[in-house]
Amino acid sequence: AIVVAATIALLYSNAYGLIERGATYMVVVFSFITIVIAFGLPFTPWAYSLGDLLGGLTFSIPAGALGAAVAMFGITGVGADEITIYNYWCIEKGYARWTGPNDGSGERVRRARGWIDVMQKDAMLSLVIYTFATLAFFIMGAAVLHPQGLVPGGANEMISTLSRMYTDTLGRWAMVGFLVGAIAVLGSTLWAAVPSQARMYANFFSILGAFDWKDTHARLAWIRAFTVVLPLIWGASSLYFRSPVLMVQIGGVMTGVFLLGVLAAAWYLRSRETDPRVHGSGAFTALLFVSTLAIAVLGFNLLGDGLRDALDPWMKR
Repeated sequence: AIVVAATIALLYSNAYGLIERGATYMVVVFSFITIVIAFGLPFTPWAYSLGDLLGGLTFSIPAGALGAAVAMFGITGVGADEITIYNYWCIEKGYARWTGPNDGSGERVRRARGWIDVMQKDAMLSLVIYTFATLAFFIMGAAVLHPQGLVPGGANEMISTLSRMYTDTLGRWAMVGFLVGAIAVLGSTLWAAVPSQARMYANFFSILGAFDWKDTHARLAWIRAFTVVLPLIWGASSLYFRSPVLMVQIGGVMTGVFLLGVLAAAWYLRSRETDPRVHGSGAFTALLFVSTLAIAVLGFNLLGDGLRDALDPWMKR
């Protein structure tokens, strides 16, 4: 209740800039410390070997772990929601503001390519950050929690169990640092998700005809309404399910499914609404195709497994 109320108050009052800067600094520090600990574990009682790392990179999934693996794929790094929401932030941050309308001129193409280059650097920097941060958390969990049979459970148990990655390696004093870092990571996720999702839902309802998206007053009113409604819904869901791990897994699986829609939208926009002169190099196109194929295979397998599991009891009857 406190988190929901504080989130609504901070975001409704347009204090997001202050939140963004503070949360960013805290997340950077927390992630850096985690990476240092993860790569320093070989010199502690929780040491892992190169063989352990190579064993984790084999193309095999333990029995009963497919759901967790799919959820991790959907929620790790940049998922369908971040890809969708990125467009709104690019506009509000001023990206491509001076590119101008598509008048077909070479000068306009040059300006567009410049901003596309900025966004590609965004993507590559994000790739580096979330890859190393995710690997660090994963290694710490596998090296510290797994040997002790510690599995995050309910709301309170999840926090206390995850904190063992730090307290077991650094000592009990690290609990305070972990809690501060957890608040920074989880808080920044919430504070970024609410205004982002508010814009996406408002845009969705404008497409349905509820209001004119180009009407600034109406658009801001709808965005502010969702800034209040979404934290209330999410807070109520948390109190109802009382299982953060389950909610994370559900969100991860659905994000993996929604990636199929993102792929379809990306190729449609590329072929129908984008100047071919800014499509990018052949190498970029090849990477896009490989990424599309990998995501599509996983997404359709996920849909197939879900349908089979849903229909199996009916077929047996």
